[in-house]
Amino acid sequence: MSAPKYNDKGLFAIIGGVLVVAIGALVWGVLNLTQRRHDLAELALQSVQQLVQVRLDGFFHELAEDIREEGAALDQPDSLLLHERWFPLLDTHWPILSIHLADEFGSEFSVMRQDSVYQVTRTVNGSKDGPPIRMAFSVDPGHATVTGPWLGAEDYDPREQLWFNKALEDTRNEPIWTLGTGSSGEPLLHLSYLIRGTAPEIPYRILAFNVDISRSAWFDSRRTDGFQPVVILADDQSRSLLGPHDTSTDARAALAEAALAQWSQKKTIGQFSLEAGRKELLAMIGTYPLHGQQLNMGVVVDPADMESWIAPERNALIVAAILLLALTILLIVAWLRKRSSDERIRKQAKRNRSQELKLAKALGEREVLNREVHHRVKNNLQVVSSLLNLQATRLDDGPVKNEFLRGKRRIDTIALVHHKLYGLADLRNVDLSTFFGDLVKALAELHAPNSRAVSHEVDTNGIKADQDTAIELGIILCELVGNTYQHAFPYVTGGHVEIKVRAVEGDLHRLIVKDNGKGLPEHGHQGAGKLGLEIVEALSEQLDGSFHMLTNAGVQFEVLFRMQRDPAAVLTEQASDTLER
Repeated sequence: MSAPKYNDKGLFAIIGGVLVVAIGALVWGVLNLTQRRHDLAELALQSVQQLVQVRLDGFFHELAEDIREEGAALDQPDSLLLHERWFPLLDTHWPILSIHLADEFGSEFSVMRQDSVYQVTRTVNGSKDGPPIRMAFSVDPGHATVTGPWLGAEDYDPREQLWFNKALEDTRNEPIWTLGTGSSGEPLLHLSYLIRGTAPEIPYRILAFNVDISRSAWFDSRRTDGFQPVVILADDQSRSLLGPHDTSTDARAALAEAALAQWSQKKTIGQFSLEAGRKELLAMIGTYPLHGQQLNMGVVVDPADMESWIAPERNALIVAAILLLALTILLIVAWLRKRSSDERIRKQAKRNRSQELKLAKALGEREVLNREVHHRVKNNLQVVSSLLNLQATRLDDGPVKNEFLRGKRRIDTIALVHHKLYGLADLRNVDLSTFFGDLVKALAELHAPNSRAVSHEVDTNGIKADQDTAIELGIILCELVGNTYQHAFPYVTGGHVEIKVRAVEGDLHRLIVKDNGKGLPEHGHQGAGKLGLEIVEALSEQLDGSFHMLTNAGVQFEVLFRMQRDPAAVLTEQASDTLER
C-alpha cells in the first residue's frame, strides 16, 4: 500500500520539473521577442525587395511593350494618331507625362500633360523656320480644343535631346532608357525607340515617352496592417525617382536619402543597419539594370512595425504565464492537501494490512489446495494406469490386450491434462494457448517416433477458459491429436497439424484440429476401434456443443462448445488488466 505514496511524490516531482522547464521556456520566449521581431523584419525586408523587383520588371516591361505597339501604328495621320492612340494612352497610363515623335530632320510631333490640359506641339526642321506651334486640348473624354494655336517662346530641336541621341546609338534596336529632368528639377526617365524607314527615301523616326515613376500605383508600399516600408528607386546621383524630393518635410524621403548615402559609401551587399534618431532600421539596396541606364533599388523597414506581427506570440506568452501561475498555485494546494490526507491513508492502510494478510493466506491455501487436488488426481490416475498395465501384461496379445492398452493411454492422457493444468500460474483463467501448447508437445513425446516428422501450430486467439472447461477441452484435444499421430501420417514424409480456437457468438466457441494427412476412408469414424471419437462427441455434448468431421486434403475436426466464465474470475482478470495498463 506504500507504493502509491512514492508514485504520488514522483508525480509531484515530475509536475514540478515540467513547471520549472515551462517557466524557463517562458522566460526564454520573452527574452527572444526582440530577436524574433528583428528576424521578422529581415524576412519582411527580403519579401518587399523581391516584390519591388517584380513590380519594376512588370512596370518597365509594360512601357516597353506600349512604345513598341505605338511604334507599329505610326503610319496613321497625325490627327488620328493623336485622338485614337495618344490621348487614350495618356488617359490610362498616368506615369507617361508626354509622348514625342521626332525624325532625322528635327521635326517633332508631341503631346504633353500639363495640369488640366494636354498641350500638343509641332516642331518643323528643328525650329529653323520658326518656333514650335502649340495647341491645348481638354483632358475630358472628348478632348476638345481649349486654346491655340500659338507660337512657342523658344526654339526647339529634338535632335539636341539626350533621349534622341541614345536611341540612335543603340545597336540592339530596342527601347532604351535615359535619365532626364522635369520642369521643377525632379529626375525623370525617358524611354526612346528608333523606328527605321521601310525604304531609303523614308527618314527614320524616334518615338519617346517621358515617364514619372512616382505616378505609378505599382510602388505604393502602404499596407493596412501598420507595416509601411520605404521603397527606394534612385538614379546614379542618388536622386529619388519615386518622390517626394523634399527631405525636410517628408520623413520617408529623409530615410531613403540617408539609406542611399550610407550605401553609396560602402556599397554594402545585402542587409545593413540604419540609425534614424533613436531607432535602428534595416535597409537593403542593390543595383537595378535597365537597357541604357542603371538605377539603385532598395527597401527600408522599421522592426517596430513588426509589433502587430508578433502580437499573437506576445499574447500567447502572457496567457502561458497566467496558466503557469495558476498551475503552480494548484500544485502547491494539491501538495498541502496530499500531506493532510497522507495521515488518513496511513491509518487506513494499517487497518487494511491485517485484512490483506488474512485474505492472502486464504487465497494461498485455496490455490495450494486446488493444485494438490489436481496433483492427487494425477497420481491416482497414474496408479490406475499402472494397474491396467500390470493387468495387460497377463493377457495374451490380441484385441483384449489392445483394448487394455488403449484404456491405459486414455487414463495417461487424463493424467497428462491434470499435470499440465496444475503447472499453470492461474487456474481460474486458463490460457488455452499455453495449455494446448504444452499438451501437444507432451503428446508428441508420447507418440514418438510417429510424431517426429509432424509439425504443429497452436492459435487460440488469446482465449482463456475456466479449469473445468479446460480439462474437458484438454481431453478432447488429446484424443484428436493422438488419433492424428496414430493414423494420419503413415509415411516418413510427416505432416502438419493446426489447432485453433475461435469465438463464434456470445459464449459459443469453436475448436478446430486440422491435419494434412491421408484422411479418413468412407465411414471411417464408425465401427470398432473408434471409441476415441465417441468420447470426443460425448464430451462435446457435455460442453453443450457438437462434434463434426470434414475430409478434404486431410481431416478437419470441429468441436463447438459453450464456455461459461466465472464472474469472479472475469472481474479479477479485468482488474489485473487495468493495473497492468
